[in-house]
Amino acid sequence: MRKKDITPNEARNETEIFTELQKLCCSPGYIHAIAYFCWRDNLIRFAGDQITEDDVQHQYSHAQLLRSEISTLIGLMAKGNIDTSIPKPATLQNYTDQSEALLHEMHMSLQKPWLAAFEVMARNPGKANHIDPFSTAEGLREPIFYGGESAYNSQYEELALRKYSADGDWLRSHVGFSIDEACIVARKLGELQMQKLLGLREAMLKLHPDQWTFLPGFVFGAHELERPTGFSFEKIERILMAFIVDSKKANASFSSLSAFNETNAAPIIKAVNGSYILLQHYSLLEALYEAPFFWMAADKSYAATASKNRGAFAEQFLVDRFIRVFGPQHVFQNVDIYKGKDRVTEADVLVVYGDRAIVVQAKSKRLTIEARKGNDLQLKDDFKKAIHDAYDQALLCSEALLDQQYRFVLPSGDEIGFPKRPAKIFPVCSVSDHFPALAAQARQFLKVRATDNVHPPVITDVFFLDVLTEILETPLHLLNYLALRAKFDKRLLVNQELTNLGYHLKHNLWLEDQYDMVNLGDDFTSSLDIAMSARRLGVPGERTPKGILTRFDGTPIGKLISEFETSAIPELVGLGMLFLQLGSDTAKHINRGIDRLVRSAADDGQPHDISFPSDADKSGFTVHVNSLPEEVARERLSAHCRIRKYDTKSDVWYGLLLAPGTGDIRGALAIEGNWKADANMEKALAAWPKKPMVPVKTLSRGALRKKIGRNEPCPCGSGKKYKRCCLDRP
Repeated sequence: MRKKDITPNEARNETEIFTELQKLCCSPGYIHAIAYFCWRDNLIRFAGDQITEDDVQHQYSHAQLLRSEISTLIGLMAKGNIDTSIPKPATLQNYTDQSEALLHEMHMSLQKPWLAAFEVMARNPGKANHIDPFSTAEGLREPIFYGGESAYNSQYEELALRKYSADGDWLRSHVGFSIDEACIVARKLGELQMQKLLGLREAMLKLHPDQWTFLPGFVFGAHELERPTGFSFEKIERILMAFIVDSKKANASFSSLSAFNETNAAPIIKAVNGSYILLQHYSLLEALYEAPFFWMAADKSYAATASKNRGAFAEQFLVDRFIRVFGPQHVFQNVDIYKGKDRVTEADVLVVYGDRAIVVQAKSKRLTIEARKGNDLQLKDDFKKAIHDAYDQALLCSEALLDQQYRFVLPSGDEIGFPKRPAKIFPVCSVSDHFPALAAQARQFLKVRATDNVHPPVITDVFFLDVLTEILETPLHLLNYLALRAKFDKRLLVNQELTNLGYHLKHNLWLEDQYDMVNLGDDFTSSLDIAMSARRLGVPGERTPKGILTRFDGTPIGKLISEFETSAIPELVGLGMLFLQLGSDTAKHINRGIDRLVRSAADDGQPHDISFPSDADKSGFTVHVNSLPEEVARERLSAHCRIRKYDTKSDVWYGLLLAPGTGDIRGALAIEGNWKADANMEKALAAWPKKPMVPVKTLSRGALRKKIGRNEPCPCGSGKKYKRCCLDRP
């Protein structure tokens, strides 16, 4: 047995390891070792009433095998005759130990290109900045294989139903079943396997230890699905046969780690006794989403229709998901963009909300086998077709949004009317299939051209956008995530976009200036994993992770954000996003300040105000609470905001007018424009009553560690002493 702590330098070449691993996987009874790995690494166990983050942490352990590694073992086993006899316990232990050792050595071997690059950098320090270990296809093979999955298992089923909804006639006439029927069989099979796995412990206790195995939990017969599905035996057999690996071909194409593994597309094994074996249910769901397209593409008379339907699915799905968040009045599909009479380009999906816009371009391209094998030209060509072309188009659409010369025309012929052209635009590029190491490839190959108005893009897939619109189901929260994601684009290093979202939900996606780069681990998605399982599968767990989505519940800021989202007034969108980006201590003091103003104005009938500048983005806001006539109140708020914007040299300043007692919004405004010296403003500032303002950054957790004296000005900006303001309040 080889040592698990082997280094890239010590690892053999990939071919040698692959050959030895294949020999091991074709050993008698090896399937029982795979069954053990599937039981150990693919199941989440919990004992309480609800699943917790502690229950899922083992899924991120480096001691676990990834699904891609288990799929490799299954694929290699399928290259020989599958022997289901139970090996002796010592033999089975040897199988698992050798498998883990060889897979670890394979991981180290794939890191050899990195090591070679690092050695060159060490020998030539002056050239270190010009050498990037991850800039080639060879260097990216490791993240392509080990980067994890794009989708949750439930998503493959849900999206497959929509992806092939227009192909029902072809499927029924050529393979004998519909996608709906296939999904039902897959779902009921998953439930059946779970019942079997749950009963394994009791069953094994009745057996001699030499007979212990987890394989029975993965074995089933077609007859066992008749009652759960309500389908005939023949129908079930027909569906299962479509996903059975061809034992006669012995998975011949799987000649290297990155080669096509037939057991990914056909993960069901038919045993000699006529029973079926499915070791990874996730693989069946993934095949259900991907394989039917290739069946149809092989029919030359239908291939073009299949491709058209696939593209239409991606666009319509994204439209529906964004409508879920923004409402139909803010989401547009297939928007033609004209300059004069010339059609310049098209936006697949356009979201316009207040003074923000999202431009989505969808592509149905995949990473080819040649690219996975390390073909540099093919990898870059795949990325160009799937991502860069989409980004270039999204950028063209985004720039057109800023120019009054361009018209945006709907398929109906109606023109989109913009009360105000968007000030901030978020390009989003989405692929409709799993695209391995997408985050890593985007970092390497995407030439970003961001401006003050057009943010860096989010490069992702339909699965992430499905999750994003499921969890961030209100406009401000989703826009805030996109804004923070764009702001820290180059400083975030992740395997997949889900990690960024998981971190954001718990901690707010904000990075302090002292961090040049932050590498986020996949375990940050644990609360997100639970929320999606609770929402989509009914698993007992928190549907909404505690953190960014819950911290303003029952607070003045929370009430204001809810009103902002109801109105979609441009001036309020920016202020709402500013609120969402506040640190917890800052938000606490601002909540206290607003609450105090609202109550004081009701108690004494006098106008009250508070202002906070934010150095982070050269902005700030002023809140007025009074019962003055609307015209007078708005004029006073406007004058005050102009003074505060000029005094702080800000580029934008928000004003909010609230009603005494209730805190309801009476009005709002935003004053925008790059700061510049102005003699008239200097005179107005000199005449304005002096009142201290506390910058938002001084209310941060770090700043508040310094004890505030009882007689010092309160950090909330009220102008009162701390002892007579927030010190005495909870």
